[in-house]
Amino acid sequence: MDWTQILDTLNAMTPAERRQWELATTGVAAATVCLLWLESRFFRRSGRVASWLAVRIASLIAAPLTFAVLVMPAQAVSGMEGLAVFYLSLFTAAPLLWFGCHIICGRLASPGFSRNESIALGFSGLAILAVPLTGFFAAQNPLHDAARQIGLRRELPADNPPLPYRAETVTPYTMPGAGLIYTQSLQAEPGIRLQRVEQRLGGYWPAYDIEHPDYCTHGNDVHLMWAAQELPPYLRLSWLQSDGRTATAEFTPNMASADKSTAQIFSANFRDNGLDPVAPIPRVRMHLILLKEGLPDYTEILGNPPEAGEHRRVAIFAERFFRASC
Repeated sequence: MDWTQILDTLNAMTPAERRQWELATTGVAAATVCLLWLESRFFRRSGRVASWLAVRIASLIAAPLTFAVLVMPAQAVSGMEGLAVFYLSLFTAAPLLWFGCHIICGRLASPGFSRNESIALGFSGLAILAVPLTGFFAAQNPLHDAARQIGLRRELPADNPPLPYRAETVTPYTMPGAGLIYTQSLQAEPGIRLQRVEQRLGGYWPAYDIEHPDYCTHGNDVHLMWAAQELPPYLRLSWLQSDGRTATAEFTPNMASADKSTAQIFSANFRDNGLDPVAPIPRVRMHLILLKEGLPDYTEILGNPPEAGEHRRVAIFAERFFRASC
């Protein structure tokens, strides 16, 4: 889980849950500070606290550099070779950089440290770094569990700003092969420039450059479609305001009215050059079944022109999770 996902998860927690994580983080930070304090006390007797502090500042600089030397070359190589490069860096470049930095800084400090003392500071620095790193990795599974629980919620945050969209009523339809589905359109107010549409999945917000591929956007409007077997989508919309600033708000369909409505049959009016479905539908949620005499039926992505002798009929592509974009 990266830092963005961690922050999103923590921000979506209830105040009581967030307080528990704050207490745990404070405990890890206090343990780290306590170890640093004990180490500084060891060098107080020899009057080298200032030198120790200089070496520890150098440790803060050396730590990300050592991590980069350890990880980046391995990421540049794919497959098992990447693992080999990782282990090679672990036993060569990484320790040379880490301990070399401590030896050089220990020698330059005044009063300085011997070579053995500098190496000992390198090892003790690794032990101190192990405390927050252990806390970070130990928190991963609980954070994933918390994110999954958050992903099941459908309550909008209390500080959610007003969404500059007119949300049409959620409409149920029955679709052959898919069963019950729902559609809803969000009509943008004049002057709104949509920038991003994100959908929360399992508590996370997968990043996309412009718009979410699972739903249809037409201009600045957003059209949703989901199966009854799925949870209603939980979206985060970002738009550009008239003052040039970007605003963000979350949205999820209100299913109360849909549950009281009678489902209609999903249909489409055919034209010579296309079709008009009864509700907006992302293009790749549909496929074409191509029929040709003497050949078995086969499917083709919507939009390609028919070949000679082909007769096309349009079918809705139904599956558990839709994958679509306009």
